[in-house]
Amino acid sequence: MKNSKILAISLMAILVVGSSCKKDDVDNTPPAIVLGEPANEDSLTIGEEVHFECDFSDDVELKSYKVDIHFNDGHTHNKSAETFGEEGHPWTLEQSWDFEAGLKNSHIHHHEIVVPDSVVGELGVLEPVLCGEYHFGVYCTDVAGNESHVYIDVIL
Repeated sequence: MKNSKILAISLMAILVVGSSCKKDDVDNTPPAIVLGEPANEDSLTIGEEVHFECDFSDDVELKSYKVDIHFNDGHTHNKSAETFGEEGHPWTLEQSWDFEAGLKNSHIHHHEIVVPDSVVGELGVLEPVLCGEYHFGVYCTDVAGNESHVYIDVIL
């Protein structure tokens, strides 16, 4: 009887210690993003590739990153967006990439993003891309689902 009580107490102690260790393994830290290119207020040329260079890091493991480019219609700034010319349709891009499994740090350098000459407008016909101020955002997600992002302004 005495041995079974000692065994039960020992098992409970092991369960308590074991479960408390698992709580320490929870990843609540979002990844870090250092965007090198393009830089804030850089001009991107319509019809050409975008030089994208960025460093990502996480304390456990990186999962994916996304680039989001859209027209600055004043939705997050105190000033109105400036357009350079009246003709055209705003361009948007949202593209994602996955990191190789197991990476904690990654330096990304590519020219996979191309600013198009034209986009399909509201009437379903091709229109030239609207020149002006755009937001260029980079998001990063780690394997635990933590996300961080940075935004800069670029000019087309």
